[in-house]
Amino acid sequence: MKRWAVWVCLISGWLLGATALTGGAQPRGAAGKPAELKIVEIKEPGGQILSYRHDMGSTEVSMRGTKLAPEARIKLKVQSRPGFVEVDINRGAISGLKPARRLGKDFLTYVFWAVSVDGRAENLGEITFAGENPVSINVTTSYQTFWLMVTAEPDYAVVDPSPNVILYSASSEGAKKKASVGGVLFFYTHYTGYDSAPGAAASAPNELLQARKAVELASKSGVLAAEHPVGASGSKEEEHARETLKQAEAFLAQAEAAHKSNPGGSDVVQLARTAAQIAENARALAQGAVGGVSNRQLESELARLRAELAKRPGEVSRPPEEPPEAPAEATPVEPPAPEPLRGIARNPIAWFGLIGWGLALLLLLRRRGA
Repeated sequence: MKRWAVWVCLISGWLLGATALTGGAQPRGAAGKPAELKIVEIKEPGGQILSYRHDMGSTEVSMRGTKLAPEARIKLKVQSRPGFVEVDINRGAISGLKPARRLGKDFLTYVFWAVSVDGRAENLGEITFAGENPVSINVTTSYQTFWLMVTAEPDYAVVDPSPNVILYSASSEGAKKKASVGGVLFFYTHYTGYDSAPGAAASAPNELLQARKAVELASKSGVLAAEHPVGASGSKEEEHARETLKQAEAFLAQAEAAHKSNPGGSDVVQLARTAAQIAENARALAQGAVGGVSNRQLESELARLRAELAKRPGEVSRPPEEPPEAPAEATPVEPPAPEPLRGIARNPIAWFGLIGWGLALLLLLRRRGA
């Protein structure tokens, strides 16, 4: 086999293996690139993870404010039922929580999350306000072992939480005796690039403000921020993300028109929340939080590299003195063991990358022995 083909195999295996081991992470801020998956650890005292059995009855849980809201508190009850766990915040049980806009112009509401022991966060619902007073909610989760948190968010429909954790489930004697399990409070997220600079107050309904912000963030995210799709014609995921963003913009335009004609009408809220939800779907696709955009981009980049090397075999006939280094921006995510091994086992690209490495090594050894 020609030397240039050997080096194509080497580079291909390196690219695929490195990307698989980092979970497809890409540098944030580069146009057309999905967001890097990051770990956020709650470095606050007394964090508690609870496990709920169907026959254990209700458990009283306390949530404590972080440094961002030291006065905030929530008292709630958690009870396991067949197929789900119910989380109930009693009326008046939220105290010391101020509207989210004080944290920056990108933050317009709070979202309640259940976080599994392996760091996956599930959006349970929005904590709304009646004037300056937070409204209690009753929600459910499919998790059996988890901890709870509240984060400041740009809108109610976010797929991943922001790093701005406002409250977290803290240790209490009753819960500790019943269901407490050990572990560090942490979660994964693609969404970390928020603007915490103060913003001007607006007179529009909060739902409409959320829709505007959701469309704005989606249009600046991943492949949606690029002028043209990453491949010759763009992958199906990229095309779907762009079509989804157009739908969100259309619903936002309807919400704006409804607000202009009748500011107090119910259509404003309905259209705005629909726009925010669709915009978040587009953002999640573009950032790689869901779907296969990052994998498609890797395949496109690999195909381009192979074609480029095939045109110039003479330029790569001599192997480089040092192996190529991974881009500095693509920082590998380091989840607690044994999660990295599980991610590799479940990712076909990881196996393909390892096979590429092995094939390239075998070809080199055969050439030396010839």
